Amino acid sequence: MKKDFKTLRVLVVDDEPLILMFFSRFLGKKALVKTASTAEEALDVIGEQPYDLCFLDVMLPGMTGLDAMKIINEQFPNTKVAIMTASSLDETLQKQVKDYAYAFIAKPFGISDIERVLERVTVALN
Repeated sequence: MKKDFKTLRVLVVDDEPLILMFFSRFLGKKALVKTASTAEEALDVIGEQPYDLCFLDVMLPGMTGLDAMKIINEQFPNTKVAIMTASSLDETLQKQVKDYAYAFIAKPFGISDIERVLERVTVALN
């Protein structure tokens, strides 16, 4: 089945309620969106239903986004992970992002950053 924005399933994981609200409102017009505030919650959500794309913050309470990204790649290889962070990444973390992430988004980000990732995933799935 050909994917378009309306059938694209997106999970957004961030511990900042305003970011979750932004993604829900913005992406809700373009995709089917679910949010989670921890990596553990995100893994439960993906385990229940597949997602095409996961926007995943690095700094989360409990398990980090980078650890969750590795698990998602291993257990749910069809889910593309876009890592988000406001902090600078050291060389080791940069390598992990390069090896495991589908996309990287630096915070603060703009709508165009999100749209580029959505378009890229939509093209890849078609």
